[in-house]
Amino acid sequence: MTARAPFPLTLAVILAVLLTLAGYYWPCLWIVYVFKPLATVLLVLIATSSWISNQSAYAQWIVVGLIFSLVGDVLLMWPHQYFLPGLAAFLVAHVAYLVAFTRDCKFPASLSIWFAYVVAAVVFYALLLPTLPPGLRIPVAVYAALLSTMASQAMGRSSLIKTSSAQQAAVGALLFLLSDLLLAFDRFRRPLVWSTTLILVPYYVGQWLIASSASDAGRGDAPARE
Repeated sequence: MTARAPFPLTLAVILAVLLTLAGYYWPCLWIVYVFKPLATVLLVLIATSSWISNQSAYAQWIVVGLIFSLVGDVLLMWPHQYFLPGLAAFLVAHVAYLVAFTRDCKFPASLSIWFAYVVAAVVFYALLLPTLPPGLRIPVAVYAALLSTMASQAMGRSSLIKTSSAQQAAVGALLFLLSDLLLAFDRFRRPLVWSTTLILVPYYVGQWLIASSASDAGRGDAPARE
């Protein structure tokens, strides 16, 4: 059975994201300030409805991750002033997602997948390193390591438990990873054409998939799989 988010909330997320993009390209910043965080608030509501319904630890940690993502979204609307606090908020979000993805399987779920993701992160970090400000080199390295670990755990978990919910979470985490790679490249390496769309669309689709994956989570903690 496919994990599904409530349709009205999903439609509201789509509208909020479209208005956010319109606000960036118009430009009209008050639209961004309203609808960018609203889109994530709606994602929190999607996951919270699942948590209330099934009382699973998985859904609980997804809610925590989305709440910290909301904090990060708000802070990064002012990237020059609050980049590091925003990075820290998303770091906590990835920890929460990683905890969720270890409720029903071991860590690492797949050593080979984890290794592949980490190697890819190291290669990308090496590409960014020459243009990274010195004060951001360690924070970005830590963030890249945790982001790649979270995403690899989601993919490895999907290969182990083979449910539609796990597959949605794996694709969602991969899209989140892609969005952050594009953001980092655009900010620190070279500006991208249509960067706002390229960054925000995979981010919100990924977060929606992660939020939706909580809808058919089991009740309580499941034993870790070997």
